[in-house]
Amino acid sequence: MAQHQEKETAQSLLGQALIQAGVITQKQLDRALRIQRYLEQPKQVGSILIELGYATKQAIAEALSGHASGFRLGEILQEQGLVSEDTMQQALRLQKEKGIKLGQALIEIGALNERTLLQNLARQFGVPYIEPDFGMLDQALLGSLAPDYLIEHVFLPFSRDEHGCVTIVVNDITDEVKNSISEVFKQSYNLALGPADAIRGALEDFRRFRQDGGGKRKHEFGGAEDAIVQLVEHIIITAIQERASDIHIEPMTDVIRLRYRIDGVLVYKTDLPKELLPRIVSRIKILAEVNITEHQRHQGGRILFESNGDSYDLRLSVYVTVHGESVVLRVLSKQKGLLDISELGMNPAMLERYRYEVLELPTGVVLITGPTGSGKTTTLYSSIGYSNTVDTKIITAEDPVEYMIDGIIQCSIHDKIGRTFEHTLREIVRQDPDIIVLGEIRDRITAETAIQAALTGHKVYSTFHTEDTIGGLLRLIDMDIETFLISSTVISVLAQRLLRRICEHCASVYVPSFQTLDRLGLDAKEIRQYEFTKGNGCTHCSYTGYYGRVGVYELLILNDQVKEAILQKKTSGYIRKTCTASTGLISMREDGIAKVIRGRTTFDEVLRHTPNTFDIRPLHQILAMTQ
Repeated sequence: MAQHQEKETAQSLLGQALIQAGVITQKQLDRALRIQRYLEQPKQVGSILIELGYATKQAIAEALSGHASGFRLGEILQEQGLVSEDTMQQALRLQKEKGIKLGQALIEIGALNERTLLQNLARQFGVPYIEPDFGMLDQALLGSLAPDYLIEHVFLPFSRDEHGCVTIVVNDITDEVKNSISEVFKQSYNLALGPADAIRGALEDFRRFRQDGGGKRKHEFGGAEDAIVQLVEHIIITAIQERASDIHIEPMTDVIRLRYRIDGVLVYKTDLPKELLPRIVSRIKILAEVNITEHQRHQGGRILFESNGDSYDLRLSVYVTVHGESVVLRVLSKQKGLLDISELGMNPAMLERYRYEVLELPTGVVLITGPTGSGKTTTLYSSIGYSNTVDTKIITAEDPVEYMIDGIIQCSIHDKIGRTFEHTLREIVRQDPDIIVLGEIRDRITAETAIQAALTGHKVYSTFHTEDTIGGLLRLIDMDIETFLISSTVISVLAQRLLRRICEHCASVYVPSFQTLDRLGLDAKEIRQYEFTKGNGCTHCSYTGYYGRVGVYELLILNDQVKEAILQKKTSGYIRKTCTASTGLISMREDGIAKVIRGRTTFDEVLRHTPNTFDIRPLHQILAMTQ
């Protein structure tokens, strides 16, 4: 009975944390707790909230982060869905048998890795989680210290604030470690948790540096500002090496959180001491040549960065928050080449139709749709590249130009000097183009320009922010474009998403849950004949289980039946059924399911990123249509 009451208290703590964070309401929590009481198999309230659609894993992790001191480690891990009740009981038995800590027991049975454990312990203890690297350190702190002593006792001085208080990264918070630190640091210090291999790796680099005499990098033992210069450079270089599209430097209550967006998903990298924030932000502002004395207004800028002979364009956004200035850097590589259309990831049947029934046509409007970050621009440029021949003139109006392509006339919009979208569109047709590329259809004026250009015999490509192919057509109608103009000019709408690809280095066989298959509308009996894999997480994939991305597509090529439905302004459901029945339309979700069967991604990615637009066909039919 006491154990049951203790469990109820833990659940209430999580629920109250989510309510305080504005994630759920009290009514939603009450419903989740009622469901929990009636379940035959015990389930954590966090898992129930996720299944009901009231919360996400990320929201629960963030709520736990702010209230972790009220939870035990096991409760924190279970509420995030990182370990099951059975796994926890197995770990507790091992803990009792060997007399080890619970975290070590969970690692030994393979339930989680050291980094996940340390991140959750850091939440529980209320200290930063830092993955140190030699390039991140305030190396002035290391000048008089013996590398062997630091390696033996596994602790690493990381940074020092303006009051002289040092942040020290350790792998375990014990009295023995604290005594070792006190031997060399008499002043006050703060602790942070970090992986043992990262701490030892940084210390080995320090040892080699000391042996080499530091000849090439003497400046690194300068003052605090030299350390910040080095830290910011390291953050950017590491982001480039890990293929990040965005760098997020976010002030929290007590720490700075560093995250990279990799393969479209934010990946938590490390915490940094909160006192470093003003100096980090000032250094980034200096690089972007923006006002470093301004702290009350949002700011933007641009940094041209060189790394290993390659050039990168970093777009800066500084956002003022209650905890300080939040920084986001968008990383754009100037070396990124165009993909051939055969490399986009379309299934062979779809690729053949797109090539010969869309790209080869001399006139008409082609729309590429999807949300931000879905790969529309890559597909757009690949399509342009296919048509880029010596006897074809292609001209663009973009905001801004993202890829430079030889043989194409490209124009970047610049409102401040009067080179507006509207003025540029009027001038384009006077350049005698065969193909016109509009970076984005943003309003009725842009849409009308695309339609009029197609009516005068041009081929027009553009991107559009809609959920799917049918949504692209309906949005044109909502813009008050005459339906007879839409049906006579639009030849194709291509919708797409990007799903993360399974990491080949840590892939292992697993069985998808019945709930997942049910949500996708798949027959479990039909699915069981196939073998599925997913990534467990490794250093190669930053412990995400994914490396790279694969596109899923929905290609609509308008025929007479679809055009007639548009002319009659039929409902979206009617138009969708017409497209499915008469054009062989394959939804993004179906294309994603086919790619799961073929071992490229996972059902979780399909559920997370693809819209549920219409009923899923039988699996054998999906596979036959996507060969």
